[in-house]
Amino acid sequence: MAHTGLLNNIWQIALQILPFLLLFLLHHFLLAPLFFRKKLIAYIPVTLALLTAFGFYSFNVGNPPDMGRQPGQFQGPPPMMQEGSVPPPMPMDGMNPPPEGMAPPADGMRPPMMPDDGHRPLRPETMKLLMAILLIGVDLGAIAYIRSLHTEKKVQHLEAQNRQHQDRLEELSRITENRQKAESDLTFKTDYKQVRVKPENILYIEGMGEYLKIYHLDAATPLVVLMSMKRILEQLPDDRFARVHKSYIVNLNRITSNSRTQITMENATVIPIGESYRVAISNRLKAN
Repeated sequence: MAHTGLLNNIWQIALQILPFLLLFLLHHFLLAPLFFRKKLIAYIPVTLALLTAFGFYSFNVGNPPDMGRQPGQFQGPPPMMQEGSVPPPMPMDGMNPPPEGMAPPADGMRPPMMPDDGHRPLRPETMKLLMAILLIGVDLGAIAYIRSLHTEKKVQHLEAQNRQHQDRLEELSRITENRQKAESDLTFKTDYKQVRVKPENILYIEGMGEYLKIYHLDAATPLVVLMSMKRILEQLPDDRFARVHKSYIVNLNRITSNSRTQITMENATVIPIGESYRVAISNRLKAN
């Protein structure tokens, strides 16, 4: 008997849970995609039909009858008595006598009733239907939240890829520009004539106020030109030349040795490294 009662309890619990589970699965996998694809013409009627079927189940199949109730017996509060009807007399056998000073109720009189405040508890079937509607709303909210997280993650991934592509394009553009600068001769005007120098033949450049001394392999003496350090740097490929001091620019490919404070060039010239340039130059030399 105990085993049979346990199985009955499990069956009754399953009857209460399985409809909600079936409703959730149908809505989550079949109806919710229609909602987020903005196909409301199909979503709304199908969802209403599903809720109607759920309500029919809750009010009929999912609400097992009370076994202690006789067939045809009325469920719920008693019907209102018709006007003029007389209730049956209340049996007094076995009941406590009325308090002292209070006359017992006469035959045919109604017993005293508690005042009605107008509030009625919701029926279990109605509660199930409201819970079903709430389940659909929670499902839509959860799916919308997950989709927003997925969309945000996808946008971040696309932005990261875009930044990588942009950096790659900038790097390719810089490499192309440096190659063009390295292959183009520099033209300097000095002593009323123009001198052409290949960038790769320049050893180093020394700044002297508004003038520059350009030491290169094509001549024993440096060229003296009227130009600023900033302007000459713009014309040189930045992957081969670097400023190591406020007064010196060197060709990194023409360095024979270096220390923390100075650089030795191919012509044995020792060039100091400025304190503010030491970290950057050290990193450039290690990379080369």
